[in-house]
Amino acid sequence: MLPIMKHLPIILLCLISFLSSAQKQITSQPQIWFKYYLKIPINPQWQIRQEIDDRNFINPARQSQFLERTHLQRNLGKGWITSLGFTYSEVATPADPNIKSYSNIRELRPSLEIGHLNKLNEKWNLHQRVWNEFRFFQQNDKSYLYSNMRLRYKIETHFKLSSLLSFFAFEELHINLGKNIVFNTFDQNRFGIGCEISPIKNIGFEFTYINWFQQRSSGNEYFNRNIFRLALNHTLMLRKRKPVEN
Repeated sequence: MLPIMKHLPIILLCLISFLSSAQKQITSQPQIWFKYYLKIPINPQWQIRQEIDDRNFINPARQSQFLERTHLQRNLGKGWITSLGFTYSEVATPADPNIKSYSNIRELRPSLEIGHLNKLNEKWNLHQRVWNEFRFFQQNDKSYLYSNMRLRYKIETHFKLSSLLSFFAFEELHINLGKNIVFNTFDQNRFGIGCEISPIKNIGFEFTYINWFQQRSSGNEYFNRNIFRLALNHTLMLRKRKPVEN
């Protein structure tokens, strides 16, 4: 069990107490996300993961965020993995789809990850993951300045009904850490449920509903986003090279 699991109930109770006592201003924003998720196994120990996300407001329609993420993953054995990652993000601001004139806040995020996959039986598994992101935001002179660290904990269960169809559900908590964080130590919580259809080998089409509840830096303003995500999951198997003949 990951160490954070021991303290997770206390963290959740504190967050529930805080959120229920605060005077909240909640903004609801429906969104639709399009995602391409590529995995490239190099060998049994190493794997490259690449994600491209295009996140959009629905009513009215315009882009909310573009995100590109790359991970180099190392399999440690017994279900454990670790990885180094790097993310490039552009977030449209202000975060109001009714405002057509907006600018993009650019961000770089190096990250560290550790995860564990527990296969409960042939059909069920339980996956836990901890990410530690280091957030650098672009300044007016185009340089990037470190802002804060964000800790992300995700737990996900996955049920494989058949080789063609599987279902999953997950919960992910984001915590901000650093001297620049004043009111929003709790960043956001995401809950999701969905299914994946795999009609072709190494290709999966994912349909997911996500509820995103996020505290803004003011402390009393929140986003409640109902999100529908369409994703293409692709595993690219590298061909084995033939031995070179002398």
